[in-house]
Amino acid sequence: MYFPYGELSHAFATELTKIARLEGMSEVLIETPRGLSLSGSFVNPVDSTDCAVLFSHSFLSDRHSGGHFDRLAGHYRTAGYATLAFDYSGHGLSDDDIITLDSHAEDLRAASGWLADQGFHRQLIHAHSYGATVAMNAAPPAATTMVLSGAVLGPVSYDWQAIFSSEQLDELERHGVTTIPDDSPGPRQNFTISRQTLVDLSLVDTKATVDHLTMPVLIIHDADDEEIGLVEMTEEVMPELPLGSSVQVIHGSHFGAGEDAQTLVDLSLEWSRTHVPIRR
Repeated sequence: MYFPYGELSHAFATELTKIARLEGMSEVLIETPRGLSLSGSFVNPVDSTDCAVLFSHSFLSDRHSGGHFDRLAGHYRTAGYATLAFDYSGHGLSDDDIITLDSHAEDLRAASGWLADQGFHRQLIHAHSYGATVAMNAAPPAATTMVLSGAVLGPVSYDWQAIFSSEQLDELERHGVTTIPDDSPGPRQNFTISRQTLVDLSLVDTKATVDHLTMPVLIIHDADDEEIGLVEMTEEVMPELPLGSSVQVIHGSHFGAGEDAQTLVDLSLEWSRTHVPIRR
């Protein structure tokens, strides 16, 4: 369900964070309407204007996305964009919460609103996998476009027995919630999911998702997406996407294995310069 585009080593991810700090990274807390605090990393380059990139990570990930978002954020900042990467509730350093699509959509709107309060009224959302589902459903008013990798635009069948243990599935059946150990670096020990979480992951409502969109989006797929049917799904939905949207399929590439990472960067920057241009 989630794959970072090449799991960078923890040492490399730490080095990227050090570079961001040299650029003026600030650790921020963002309050949601339901009273939870989201932890984020905000960097405002000295030459930035009113444009910012807001990152939306995937299920059971965090603001770094295995170092992938750190690397992308560096390229966006070099191009003149401020960046905000944050942990969704129930993930990373943010407050505990049961993971659901509705709560994460509220989180993303809160993060976008925080950016707008700082003067960044033109925003691009860069999202991956489940994070793309959240972004499309949230559709914050300040977002003028999105770059979506590995987007899921319709129902997907998962073998939950191959993903979760029998004990976890039994607990879901009996109590409606269960926990999943978080073995990534950091203080979080568990994620909490519910039956609704599984519905949100597998039963993506195509019409409701697309109807939320009012801005052009760039959807990027690789060979792994082709294999599981995401490209075909996107092509079927393409006529319903907002005018000016584009779908790019990088045939033969496997971003999850770290292949063609620069292609993803180049496509993202070209889209951002076209749809959220830096105005000096």
